[in-house]
Amino acid sequence: MLAIESPATTYGYGEPFCGDIGNPKPCLKGAITASGEVFDPEIPTAAVPAPTGFKLSKPINIWVRLPDQTCVKVRINDKSNPRWIADRGLDLSPKAVELLTGERTKHFKQKIELCIDNFLP
Repeated sequence: MLAIESPATTYGYGEPFCGDIGNPKPCLKGAITASGEVFDPEIPTAAVPAPTGFKLSKPINIWVRLPDQTCVKVRINDKSNPRWIADRGLDLSPKAVELLTGERTKHFKQKIELCIDNFLP
């Protein structure tokens, strides 16, 4: 929930922060995410700021939107650096940003909302 309180950003443009914090790799297609899935910037995914010891063993799907916009399904399958906890929101893949805004940008930084109705049975 802390990640939704802060503005979301984007990643997946080759930043040297993916994978193990002690041995990061460029965030490009083919990088291994914290859940073990392969990162693909063409899939709407996200990384969540989480403590170093937190294991993301199973990805989860959430639905998010820009205020007053259509909901978009995003798969949380990665972690971002723990230093961003309560300071930054989700790091969204280029495809997730495109679905939310209609365009791709390396400079996305906006508040997003959870689509609560999508979580109800």
